[in-house]
Amino acid sequence: IVLILGISTIPASQAGSPQTLDNVGPVFGGVHLDANVSGNSNSSLSDLPAIVEDYTATWCTNCVDVGHALDDISDDNHMQTYHFHRFIGENEDPLGSQEGDDRWIERYEQRLPPTAVFNGTIRQVGSVPDGETLQDDYNQNLQNYLNLGIGSSSLGWVVSNDSNPIATWNLAVDMSNFPEDSHIESSLWIVEVLAHFPEGGNQEEYYHKSVKTVIELGNATTGSMEITMPTAYDGDDLQVHLIHEVILPEPEDETPVIPPTDDDSSEDDEDSGLPSVGLVAVLAITMFAAITVQRKQQ
Repeated sequence: IVLILGISTIPASQAGSPQTLDNVGPVFGGVHLDANVSGNSNSSLSDLPAIVEDYTATWCTNCVDVGHALDDISDDNHMQTYHFHRFIGENEDPLGSQEGDDRWIERYEQRLPPTAVFNGTIRQVGSVPDGETLQDDYNQNLQNYLNLGIGSSSLGWVVSNDSNPIATWNLAVDMSNFPEDSHIESSLWIVEVLAHFPEGGNQEEYYHKSVKTVIELGNATTGSMEITMPTAYDGDDLQVHLIHEVILPEPEDETPVIPPTDDDSSEDDEDSGLPSVGLVAVLAITMFAAITVQRKQQ
């Protein structure tokens, strides 16, 4: 029985197979600025890079294969990769954050390094390729282009010596390109360009584009906010990235609820009072075997 139960819990979609995410909307954006100086950055929606999220950890050896595969295809694809390091329950990786893990759990539920997500719409868990190589898989995943329509995304950043920096943002977008009743929420991803951590169990030492924290901006398409910056793990190379996420409406329960009739209730009561024939047979065999063993011992 234990074996049967164990087999039943094996997921149908094994690690390595790309999975289309139907319960969450796309992720797009990527305009960014150096956090140390004031500036502005803007892009048309059609020129935005593909957003690749890599869930990783410094002790995760097969995460290295995923990271290298993403590096290998970066020159041939218009993409930006963001590495989310595991944080909750973590005592070996200093590069993650509570906000990063909270977002990952809310959006993608499972925290399994390595996991790569492409444009927020395709997830591939593990380092075992579905095709010939991970590079082939990832190139194929990036062919799922987003139809964002005409519009733009812009980020402003004002740095002063005596106060926290101020971020301003603006998103011009036609919501008819997205599912009805959906909306867009924006956030700032504070990214450390390069961190040196030689104590990592995967022996990488240098870690690129680690997301230090996620700062929610809400669903306003334009606004400004004073930002409390995190501390870089080392150095002074933080960047500010503007990211937009499409939030889908809550699915409606389309299955009508049919109240039981008196006849149905009586039949259910009768059925519930009688165990199935198969269960009775199993119990009878078990009791017979127990009695036989007991008699032999006597």
